[in-house]
Amino acid sequence: MAMESCHDVNDSVVSRGDASINGLVHIGDALKESEELDVDFLNEFDSYVEDIKDRLTISRMVSDSVIRGMVNAVEQEAADRIAQKESELVRLKKMVNPCHVGSDENEPLRSLIKHYESKIGVFSRLSNALFEHEKMLESFGNLKNAAKRQFKNLRIKIDQIRGHSSVRKINSVSELVGLGGILQEDEPEKWIDVDKTLDSLRITLDSVYEHADDIFYSSKASLCQWQLEREYREEVEQMVVSTCIRSLKEQFEERLWDQNVQSYGNENVNWIEKINEISSLRLELDAISKSLSNPETGMLNSNSSMEINSDLSNNKMTDHLHQRDSGNHVSSSASHWEGNGKHGELVITVPENLDAARLKLMSKEDLVNFFKTEMTKMKRDYDYKLLEMTEKYYSVKREYFKERVSSLPSRKDKEFDVLRKKIPDVIVKLDRILVENEKFPVLSNNNEKLIIFKDRLESLLSENHQLRDSLSNKKKEVNLLSSQVSDAIEKISQYSLTEENLLKKVENLEFAVEDAHIEAAISGDVYNCFIREAISQLKWISEVSEMERNIMKEIYELILKDASCNMSHASKSEFKDSDLESLIMEGLCTIMFREAFTEAKEKLHDLSMDVFEKERILTLEVAEKEKLQQQMLLGESVIDEKKKLLNETAAALAREKEKVMVASQELDILRDQTNQQQMIISKCNKESSVLKIKLLQALDKLEQNKVEICDLNLKLDQTVKDLRESNGEIRRLLVAAQEKESILSLVKANEDEHRKQMESIIILVEGLSEAVAGFECRVAEAMKRSNLRLENLSSQSGSLIQMANILKRKGLQYKQNLERRCSDLEKAETEVDLLGDEVEVLLGLLEKIYVGLDHYSPILKHYTGVMEILKLVRRELSGESTKSV
Repeated sequence: MAMESCHDVNDSVVSRGDASINGLVHIGDALKESEELDVDFLNEFDSYVEDIKDRLTISRMVSDSVIRGMVNAVEQEAADRIAQKESELVRLKKMVNPCHVGSDENEPLRSLIKHYESKIGVFSRLSNALFEHEKMLESFGNLKNAAKRQFKNLRIKIDQIRGHSSVRKINSVSELVGLGGILQEDEPEKWIDVDKTLDSLRITLDSVYEHADDIFYSSKASLCQWQLEREYREEVEQMVVSTCIRSLKEQFEERLWDQNVQSYGNENVNWIEKINEISSLRLELDAISKSLSNPETGMLNSNSSMEINSDLSNNKMTDHLHQRDSGNHVSSSASHWEGNGKHGELVITVPENLDAARLKLMSKEDLVNFFKTEMTKMKRDYDYKLLEMTEKYYSVKREYFKERVSSLPSRKDKEFDVLRKKIPDVIVKLDRILVENEKFPVLSNNNEKLIIFKDRLESLLSENHQLRDSLSNKKKEVNLLSSQVSDAIEKISQYSLTEENLLKKVENLEFAVEDAHIEAAISGDVYNCFIREAISQLKWISEVSEMERNIMKEIYELILKDASCNMSHASKSEFKDSDLESLIMEGLCTIMFREAFTEAKEKLHDLSMDVFEKERILTLEVAEKEKLQQQMLLGESVIDEKKKLLNETAAALAREKEKVMVASQELDILRDQTNQQQMIISKCNKESSVLKIKLLQALDKLEQNKVEICDLNLKLDQTVKDLRESNGEIRRLLVAAQEKESILSLVKANEDEHRKQMESIIILVEGLSEAVAGFECRVAEAMKRSNLRLENLSSQSGSLIQMANILKRKGLQYKQNLERRCSDLEKAETEVDLLGDEVEVLLGLLEKIYVGLDHYSPILKHYTGVMEILKLVRRELSGESTKSV
């Protein structure tokens, strides 16, 4: 019985040892398979990471090219804005230049000339603008070539990456078995998508380049056309300015001439006539007093009467010529001849050098000087002839009075005595009047000064109005600029707030990325520790099981030796009992083996469940790792985008700051200009106040002079009355001079001839005036034509401005389309990246499923349909692998 119990124990131990050995063998196989799966997973993970890196490099290259295009567009926009600011500065300078005020009378013309010279200086910059335009074309061509080179380099790099990935995947296919090669089917589709995106980008860039070329060439053509129109306009403006200056000069000369004529002619004709009459009367009275003071009565009286008559005739003729020069020759001459005894004149011949063609070619000043010289010559000839006639007259009178000396009555001596007493008083009065007459040139000078002051005041008032208008315009511009500055400050504050928010978001994202990196590192370390511990435990279990197996082998050997010894001793005696025991032991062994087999199955089931749970946990952890990596990649892409946005916002802020600085500088310049203009206006106001004071003083002097003139007129009336009385007395004395009537008739005939000559001269002068009027009409018509041409040119410039606005709008539309396309491309790139990530995840899952199916292929052999599908998949994979090779 003891032996039987030992055998039972040995059998149970052996069965259990065999079952444990079988379980350990299965566990070792499972461990080896799990190690192979880990190695395959790590290799696939490395290939996946390399693919992600390649795609990231491609996406970065594409985004760099797009960003370069955007940067070029932004640079062009900045250049356009700078050009607009320069044109605004030039326009402001043009507006400021004509606002300067001078001190002399010709200052408005000088300001106009300076204004046009500044315009000419600005228009001469068109050549520089064309040169810059050509430089921009060259830079645009260089950028185009650089973009083509970058596309070629990008295509070469993509081809290199594609070849490297295809070689690497061909090598990895040889290691994989089953469905692992299906991943190759999605890779060409991704490369096709990349090629399509590159082709679309190239096509869009080509279209943008074509549009930009069209815009450049159209702008160049418009610049050339505008330059030609501007040159033509400059020529027209120069002609107009020259004609305006000539017309202003002529008007100024005519005004001066009219003022001189008015001051010395129409207004003071009566005064001059009266003064001349008074001077002639004074001379006559002086001669009469001298003649009366002589003691001799005969020949001396005759001589005095003859001298009086000669002086009278001489003075009358000078007065007559002066009246003809002032325009009142008919009435004055008639009155003088009728009132003074109808004296005669001598014949005055027309000069031989009086040519109508020569007179037409002369200017107004030359004509006046010519006629003055001719009149002086005629006056000299007349005086010479008059002296000859007087000498003849004196000789005749002497002979006549010699015959009548004895017959003169003595009663006229009393009358002569009375006249001798009255004549000195009249001479004294006339001297007083002549002394007061010396003040008259002062009055004429005052009148001229008053006219000059009035013209200066009018010019100053017009310039003051212009300055006020320009000040109001400048104030409006300053208000607009201040509003723009306030808007820019508000925008800058908004940009600063957005920048702060973006910086906070970026900091938060950086902290989140760092946390994700730390979590990924910790989770990777934990997973590695867990895997190492599991592997160490499995190794320890395998070592323990080997030790137990070796111990059990030794125990079984010892038991078998003992059993063989016992069997040899008791083989003969106990053969029958051994048969019964063997039968019993077989039954017991069967029972024990069944129990051991059930226990082993349970242990295998538990171990398989543990392995499945560990695999599930590992798959979940791997999926979490992949999700974390995807989140990290997305976070990096978001950080890159945020950095780009930050750079763009920083650049925009810098530009806005530069604009604000430029606007502030312009505001300072405008303020300085307004201060200068206010100083000029204050100076002009001071000058105008001084001129007003002077004008008031001059008006006071005028009033005083008018009062004095009234007094003088009263005195003149009195003297005229006295002179009329004296003339009556003189007429009584000069009754004896009736013999001069024959001579006067001859003088009248000569006067008629002289009048005819003067009328012919007047007709010539009228013809000249008509020619001048015709010339003025022609000048006016030419001015009208030039104005019409200027209006046509302005309308054409308006159409050109409209075309420029249309081109600007088209450029803005093209820019908006570009921005939309860039945003669409960026969205498409992000969507493609996300789809690629999803496809790669699905491919990883398919690989794992295929590995699992391949692992359980001995079990799936019983399912004929599944095995046929696997065979078909293997054939296709083997065919694709050969094709790819």
